[in-house]
Amino acid sequence: MTLRPSLPVLVLVLALAVAAAPAVAQNMPHNASQAQPYTGPGAYRDQRALPDPADREALLKARGEAYHRAGDNKQTEEELRATRALNDEITARNALADKADADARLDYDAALARHEIAVRQGEEQARAAAEATRAAQDQYDRDYASWREQVRLCQSGVRTACGAPVGPAR
Repeated sequence: MTLRPSLPVLVLVLALAVAAAPAVAQNMPHNASQAQPYTGPGAYRDQRALPDPADREALLKARGEAYHRAGDNKQTEEELRATRALNDEITARNALADKADADARLDYDAALARHEIAVRQGEEQARAAAEATRAAQDQYDRDYASWREQVRLCQSGVRTACGAPVGPAR
């Protein structure tokens, strides 16, 4: 079925769009559509000397990153326990997320299967209805042709054809 919007609906939508345009334009910042010119570096710049690019540790410290993994033999037992606990928690959360994903996938697959079954049933019903309609139309056409033939015979003088009418049911 094709939907065709009526002319009054189209006129109403167009009128609303035209009426809303000034309000939208008023709410936009005036410089939103204009590009800001490049003014170069500001008056204040970081005056610290840049670290030597070859010194990885200095680069990390300059960026504020001081972390480096210590070997397990340099960690205390408490740090190792905390690390294991965090890793176990992350593993448990990942397993829970994987289970939720699998459950959601099963739900989706079941819903998709139900939808496909409903679509197939709808198509089968539509096909059956179309076939029934065609069969009924064919029967009507045959009955109408038979009735027209009986009328023609009756009008041509065949008295036996003028008896009880045989024709399409009304």
